[in-house]
Order: sequence, then structure tokens, then C-alpha cells
Amino acid sequence: MQRIRLGIIGTGRWGSRYVETVGRIWSTGEVLISDTAGGRGAGRADAVRWDSPAALIRNAAVDGVIIASPATTHYAITTLALDAALPVLVEKPLALSLGETRSIRDLAEARGSTVMVGHQHLYAPAFREMRERIAGRAVSTISSTAGGDGPVRADCDVLWDYGPHDIAMALDLLGDKDPVTEAFARCEVSGPGRQTWHVGISVGETLVTSRFTNSATVKHHRFWVRLVDGDEFWYDNFAAHLLTVNGVPIGIAETLPLDKQIQTFVAAIRGDDVHSSGADLALAVRVAEVLAGASATPTITYV
Repeated sequence: MQRIRLGIIGTGRWGSRYVETVGRIWSTGEVLISDTAGGRGAGRADAVRWDSPAALIRNAAVDGVIIASPATTHYAITTLALDAALPVLVEKPLALSLGETRSIRDLAEARGSTVMVGHQHLYAPAFREMRERIAGRAVSTISSTAGGDGPVRADCDVLWDYGPHDIAMALDLLGDKDPVTEAFARCEVSGPGRQTWHVGISVGETLVTSRFTNSATVKHHRFWVRLVDGDEFWYDNFAAHLLTVNGVPIGIAETLPLDKQIQTFVAAIRGDDVHSSGADLALAVRVAEVLAGASATPTITYV
């Protein structure tokens, strides 16, 4: 079996989860880790530590890079990795503007490089089961709500922090239906860094509405789909049953979305699985188009 060395850049809350997940899945050292934690990072004893993303990319002899650093750094680090011809898995959002997102897509296409984006709910067994059951059927409405008590980020507002997941889920379910048009965008500000966004778009004949907040007392993530024929699907990331159809719980495999996402990335590096980087990037651009449109002229209220 080909031994793989992954570079993990960013070892905060999400970066540490990547380190832990890689160590759990490949405990025998089949996949090794280099990271940028210096002496402060958690993780495996065999991890080679580097002081900067540039040092890791240029000197660590890694086979691929996972970028879980702050969102403001995604563009610069991703382009550095692509210039080094490295496959990349980037946490969402891929970048913090539509222009930067398109630039990464164009560079990846020019280099012929793999770029995966961390829309991890697309790898959730419950979401995949829902997508399979909905395939080829007309969708009337999609509604979602996600949030918690924080995080309050200096580098990324609530819309670009929480929004990529649900917008990606909706667009993935609906496929290439066009056009995508903005229906409304409202932002309620309840304190420094505290926001609740309400966003509506139309995708073809389907209305998609979402609410994102970092001012909720309970962390939650619910995604509801109603079909034209009346069937209803509930995806609830924090419920006892992750998926219900017309109120009936559906048995779902216990595979963690992050496990599947990292396994897919490693398979793409090895050449064991042909991952469609182009599809990932096309979706990331469509998500950025929605977020940029909502960010452009929102109605802002102070509560």
C-alpha cells in the first residue's frame, strides 16, 4: 500500500479534528501527518511540525494538503499549494470573495490539480440517502436553519461561516437547475459580531430559504425539503434520527462525514478513486455567487 504524507495547515478546532481523524483511520502510519502547530499542536507523535504554511508546502515532501486555517488565509495558502502542484482539501469557505473563488478554480484547472472543498454535509450518509430518494423528483421548497452561541469570528461573518454548508446542500440536491436568483437577504445585528442572516433564493422553480445565526442558545442544524408530490424530508444533524421521511425515521449508517471526506481525498491522491475536482469547484463557485449576492445589499436591522 502506497504510504501517503498529508500536510495539515491550521490546528485549531477544525484542524485538530482533521489530525485526530487521520490518526484514528490510519493508526498504523499508512497516512502520516505534517502540520503547522509547532510544539503546541495535539495529534500523533510521528507528526512533523513546521512553523509556517509556506515551509510545509515547500519543504515537507507531502502528497497533499488539508487547509483548515482561518478563512482569510485560504486563498493565499491554496494558491501556494496549487503552484506546488499539490492536491488540496480546503475547509469551507473556499475563499472569502467570489473573485478569489473563481481565481482558485481557474488556477486549479490550469494546473490540472485536485481541489476538494469542505462541504462535509455532502458526505453525510443521511444527506446522501435523502439525495438518492429525491433524485429525479420535483422539489417545491427547501428550508434550513443553522447556528449556535458563536463562534464570533473576526475574519468571517455569519453568512460566509454558516452559509456555505446549507447553500451547497441545496444546490447539490437541485443539480444544475438555472437560473439562481436572489429573493431576499436580511441581517439582524444583536451585538458586536452577533448576527442572524435570513437568505432566500430561487433555483429554477424551487424556493430556498435559510437562517444562519451565531446568537442561538442551542447549537442546531436542520434542513427540510418538500417535494411537489407532497413528500417531506428532514435532515437534522443533532437529532436522534438524522433523517426522517414524512415523519418516519430512516436507518442511516454511522460513518462520520469527515471520515468519508478525508478518505475520498486520500483515494484521489492515490489514484484509487477518480474524484471530480471540477464538480467541487463548480459548486464552490455557485455557492460563492449566492453568498456574494446576499452580501451585496442586505437589509440590516439592529435588535
